[in-house]
Amino acid sequence: MTRWTLEQVVAEIGVDRAAVTSWVEQHWVLPESEGGAWHFDDLDLARLRLIAELTQELEIGDEAIPVVLNLLDQIYQLRDKLAALEQAIEQASPDCRAEIAQILGGGKTDD
Repeated sequence: MTRWTLEQVVAEIGVDRAAVTSWVEQHWVLPESEGGAWHFDDLDLARLRLIAELTQELEIGDEAIPVVLNLLDQIYQLRDKLAALEQAIEQASPDCRAEIAQILGGGKTDD
């Protein structure tokens, strides 16, 4: 995974240093800190791009950004949980998979 400096992030995203600093100070993005300098990973960069789009292109106000980010974080967490559940179902026995399919399809199972 790539590590980005503040200067690289500013150049890559096309926002000013003050904006990124503000977003970090508001805990909208949490870079690693090493030797007094921030280091952003690829996920941080994607989040910063999203924040830039929300604030600049969509003109969403600063008071709404934490709500939007929180909702997106919940979606990503649910997506990860769903992927883990799908993997667990794939590894289950055929009988178990059939029962799960029946339950999800609205059918009843015999207990």
